[in-house]
Amino acid sequence: MAFSEKRAAYNYINGYTKEKYDRITIIRKKGDKEKLKTIAASRNMSVNEFINSCIDEKLKRAGIDLNKIEIE
Repeated sequence: MAFSEKRAAYNYINGYTKEKYDRITIIRKKGDKEKLKTIAASRNMSVNEFINSCIDEKLKRAGIDLNKIEIE
């Protein structure tokens, strides 16, 4: 694949991601990232998938449905 084709592909992916997803940055203690990578990999997940599943589980336990929350 030529450089220009790769660039076009990355631009498409980045544009799609920007349009469809919100970016949330979290800050953890030094060393936690590698530990989270290990935990996620042991579950065949990415760190992003693992963190999202933790958030979803916590919301479910709290009885919160994000789809029912309206933003003003």
